[in-house]
Amino acid sequence: MSSLLSPGRTQTSGPSLPVIDATSLTDRHARTFRSLRVSLTPACNFACVYCRPADHRTFQHGSDLLSLGEIARTVGVAAQLGFRKVRLTGGEPLVRPHVPDLVADLKSIPGIEQVALTTNGSLLPKHAARLKSAGLDRVNVSLDSLDREATAKLAGRDVLDEVLAGLDAAAAAELPVKLNVVPVRGVNDHETLDLASYGAERGWEVRFIEYMPMGRVASSLPDATVPSAELRERLAERFDLHLDPAVPASDPARGWVCRRTGARVGFISSLTEHFCAACDRMRLTAEGQLRPCLHQDAGVNLRDPLRDGADDAALAALFKNAANQKWAGHEMTAATPRFSDRDMISLGG
Repeated sequence: MSSLLSPGRTQTSGPSLPVIDATSLTDRHARTFRSLRVSLTPACNFACVYCRPADHRTFQHGSDLLSLGEIARTVGVAAQLGFRKVRLTGGEPLVRPHVPDLVADLKSIPGIEQVALTTNGSLLPKHAARLKSAGLDRVNVSLDSLDREATAKLAGRDVLDEVLAGLDAAAAAELPVKLNVVPVRGVNDHETLDLASYGAERGWEVRFIEYMPMGRVASSLPDATVPSAELRERLAERFDLHLDPAVPASDPARGWVCRRTGARVGFISSLTEHFCAACDRMRLTAEGQLRPCLHQDAGVNLRDPLRDGADDAALAALFKNAANQKWAGHEMTAATPRFSDRDMISLGG
């Protein structure tokens, strides 16, 4: 696979570049950053009701977005600051061309230990084998329902067969899989047990993600959030769950394991069980903004300095600026649901 880095650039600082004088990046609250979520595009071939507003336009992959080479260089700087994990997101990241080439570049960066990708699964039949060859460590695939009608209601069209075909392709390529489920009250929350069983039968962890009413979709889904505690009560009918002590506190998904079967489930409880105190993440939007928190409308413009010739030390200073803006914790709860006016699809949530 060809490298996406610009000619003359390496992933880390060489002798001609200033040396970054830090091996880890911490914020004002003594949290150390280890994970970078990178949105490749705000475009998506689905129209999921909890993510994409009905009038969301299809973005072209023009100069307003970071090039994949610019992304690779940015991750190289992040690695020097102690970031160890990268998650590629969107929109749907696989609508962006040459993603396997990007994965290969990211995997070659010293210090980067894991590269994962979050996808709706529809394009995995085309890309799964190349992603595996490029070194991708895992795919997180959105599977909100096993019912065709509910899936169509959530995704905006009939996509269940596409998602299932994508999961088959990931399995055939021997890509590790986690399933992402957003329970929406009255639409698919009754499938909690079936979805957990579906994952368990295939050896895949199922992660239940509380619906976050952000941006313009918030008004279209009132009272849609199903608290994680409620889901755990439902799962107790079939699974004898206990907390997994091996899951690090910085993981946004609180991990649970079934004592009888070994089935694994996780709960990302952004509204009802905040995990901000252990957060080690920062986000890079497709347009090149470093955001310290998904729910915080703050960030640092990285794209313009990149294109103006900033060296690694200058880019590292921008990371530090973003880190210093990070809140101790966000204030989004079921009672105060709208904290960011940005739509989820534009943030790479």
